[in-house]
Amino acid sequence: MSLLSGFFKESDTQLGVFYPKHYLISVFRSLGSAQAALAKLRRAGFAEDEAIAVEGREIIQLAKEETGPANFLMQTLSRFFATEQMSHDQDLHLAEQGAAFVAVHCPSEDNKNQAWIALEQESPIAARYYASDGIEHLAGDFTTN
Repeated sequence: MSLLSGFFKESDTQLGVFYPKHYLISVFRSLGSAQAALAKLRRAGFAEDEAIAVEGREIIQLAKEETGPANFLMQTLSRFFATEQMSHDQDLHLAEQGAAFVAVHCPSEDNKNQAWIALEQESPIAARYYASDGIEHLAGDFTTN
């Protein structure tokens, strides 16, 4: 079981697609960079149960846990309409190449802004916030490049 399986305070899927609502997910080239970002989050006041740094294999494991016909159908539709699953597919590709990830729970706009200030300093490859009404692409995605 992935370390992330028990980490997300809310569901990590929405309609069968990876969507950890109220989380800022950022991608780093190495675990060392992710851990440096996590240290900055801790200094900014985020507790152990609010932020985590993991190797890419944890993202891959989490994706394997989210299987089934309904998930497959919704993921396919999401890819077709170029929505959430496209970002998750890119994350999986980066994970396979050795990237590491930081997930931080940000239930408010202030939390998100505070977390992004800390994370941005470590130059993530990609970063996005999963809001109630859609994904906010902060870095490295097709909408921010």
